[in-house]
Amino acid sequence: MNKYIIITARCNSSRLKNKILAKITKKFLAIDIIILRAMRINKPICLATSTHKSDDKLVNYVKKNYKIKIFRGDQNNKISRWVKCTKKFKIDCVALVDGDDLAFDFLIYKKYLNKINKENNKTFKFTDKIIPGSFTYIFNSSDLDLLYKKSKKIKKVDVIEYFLKYLKGIKEIEPPKFLIDKKIRLTLDYKDDLKFFRSLYKKVNILEKTSNIVKFLEKNGKIKNINYHLEEVWRKNQLKEVYLHEKKTN
Repeated sequence: MNKYIIITARCNSSRLKNKILAKITKKFLAIDIIILRAMRINKPICLATSTHKSDDKLVNYVKKNYKIKIFRGDQNNKISRWVKCTKKFKIDCVALVDGDDLAFDFLIYKKYLNKINKENNKTFKFTDKIIPGSFTYIFNSSDLDLLYKKSKKIKKVDVIEYFLKYLKGIKEIEPPKFLIDKKIRLTLDYKDDLKFFRSLYKKVNILEKTSNIVKFLEKNGKIKNINYHLEEVWRKNQLKEVYLHEKKTN
């Protein structure tokens, strides 16, 4: 079974442009942190970005610094990008890591990827109470194909939750307690998120386990509170896109 990690990232993001190439520490950009943490999963990695010229600098940077695969596809429909990437590289099962998630839990991805085999080819999603940015999805290729079939008529697809209802066998992961019901936000969408990650990674190694990052933040409320106030705004934006998908498909 061909298992991959796909990092979804592009430069022309609507809320914080070029965030994937933002400098987080003296040594590392956001994309460096994502790739280096993804390497801890011990599976092949592919960057899935767009064909738009704004992503040329991202592609050139990754080509220069890392020996990973790169796929360029649709700028606006990321499900299309994922599916065409899996077809090109003949991927059976994919762990999806957002370029926003600079402290994602590579151990959880590794655990659930290892659960999957030909007889137990499941699709996994996060649970609603999990810390945002710690885990998103692991898809088998057939479920990803179905998502694309249901969404391909829509030009802009960034939030995919509306289309998950078409997947019969999708399972929520069972995350450890340290990831549940915490007022912590581990995703990069706004300027205060950028400030948060810069402050965090001044104190913590970029390859630190997410469990230890959470422990650190629980003891350091000044850093933890830099960006958590954005969580409600972020969720409202997510729900707004879900609602637009519902309108366009009904």
